[in-house]
Amino acid sequence: MNSALKWSSSGKPMRVISVTLLVVAVGATTGAQPTSKAATNDMLLLDNFGREVNVPTNAVHQSLLPPSTIGLEHQTPDPVQGTKVSEEVLQRKTEAGPGTGPLQFFPPVAPQLKSYLASLDEYGNTAIRPGALTPFFPLEPVVQKGKYWLAEQGLRYSLEQSFTGVGMSDVVQGSKSLGFYTLDLKAKWAIFEVPRSGTAGWISAQVEAKTGLGSAGAEQSAKSNLGTVTDPTGIWSSVNGFRIPELAWQQSLRDGEVVVVAGMISQRNYLDGNAAAHTGRGEFMNSALIHSQVVPLAEYNFGVNLQWQPADEWYAMLGTSVGNAPASYAPWTDFNWNEWSLVGEFGYAPDNFLGLGPGVYRLQPFVAEAGGPTQAGLGFNFQQHLGPHSPFAWFGRCGFGGAEISPEADRQIGTGFVMQAPLKYVGLVPRLSNDLLGVGFVWSQPSATTKTVYHENEYILEPFYALQLTPTMKLQSDLQIVWNPAFNPNAGPIAVFQLQLNLAW
Repeated sequence: MNSALKWSSSGKPMRVISVTLLVVAVGATTGAQPTSKAATNDMLLLDNFGREVNVPTNAVHQSLLPPSTIGLEHQTPDPVQGTKVSEEVLQRKTEAGPGTGPLQFFPPVAPQLKSYLASLDEYGNTAIRPGALTPFFPLEPVVQKGKYWLAEQGLRYSLEQSFTGVGMSDVVQGSKSLGFYTLDLKAKWAIFEVPRSGTAGWISAQVEAKTGLGSAGAEQSAKSNLGTVTDPTGIWSSVNGFRIPELAWQQSLRDGEVVVVAGMISQRNYLDGNAAAHTGRGEFMNSALIHSQVVPLAEYNFGVNLQWQPADEWYAMLGTSVGNAPASYAPWTDFNWNEWSLVGEFGYAPDNFLGLGPGVYRLQPFVAEAGGPTQAGLGFNFQQHLGPHSPFAWFGRCGFGGAEISPEADRQIGTGFVMQAPLKYVGLVPRLSNDLLGVGFVWSQPSATTKTVYHENEYILEPFYALQLTPTMKLQSDLQIVWNPAFNPNAGPIAVFQLQLNLAW
């Protein structure tokens, strides 16, 4: 089983503590071996880091295999944001597609895209993940068959749900115990493709929902109750109900070398990706380890995102948004031309950086206005394996920005290590090849605020462990220790414990 940093795209029809020292991480290069080219009788899946895992069909429950009308040669996995899609997945799409054919409506094969852009702009037709504790759960055949069928109609998506319980040792207000359910649906519906001209168009949409489990969970948040800059439960807010961060038109040109997204855009769907820390479902749950809180990554507002990948190891993006609509409101709500942001991202994605294996290094200059002075800033985001076949990876985000325009922190550093399949590598549970262990650290200084700041420098240590229970289900435990919460007179340490069940369909 493998573990590297690569995302995937789609294909034809329906497809804790890790206290391990860096020196150990660098030395552990004898783990997963390079993936050989998948045979036509293998399913192509991805592990937590996005590295390919070829699974023979006799190792997969028969009800989860693609139907004969699709075939294994057209099966593709859902990607991991912030990696390059492998040559094998791209080749499957090429072979399954119409070649240089004429105009095709609602194509069952995802549009051709360059390797890094494919990780941002499309999804696969396969929900299941490898290396689970239990290889089958009764609901999964229905989920997987529906995903195959909808991909035949050009609709590919990622549907993530979570049930979370939170306990806090000390609060400045509200309850010490919270519970909530969240949903995040991201969808791409291919409308047309003209292979001979290298262009395609599709609709991009995102729907989120949250409901509190109990009155405290419905009205309170861990962030406000603790008085912190960062949010220990970074996948949700105190807003109950449904909201739509993105509804836009997406257009690819030059055989997927250039992509334009225009409409109501969530810039965090494209900018600031990181395969080792990009979601609170199965990885770090603190908001600063999911996305930068210095870089203004607008949601719910009008915007444009331009993407260009001229070479396999290089890409550039530019995202701009305007308006001040809050969550759950239309983008023209409280519209103001004095509320805008312009964020660039320039990425270098080598397959083998200094002999350590794949990595991605991103530079993020930005300028914005939030009803006051126009200010600028700079962010840096990286991910790097610690050996070509090592189970360890290192990641980091850091940045500084104007106190008036950076969303939560005007100075911030977030970094940490993750380890793929820790129980397998210590010889305890060999079949568990897709569990994940990590430890992260965050330092933040708050942006301009009307709140009373008790501590200018806030620190957080976060270890977590995520167990792949079934092919589509993870159970995650998470601990965060907070020192000097910015808006809490208690210097801590304060403990936050979370237990979360994640469903990825």
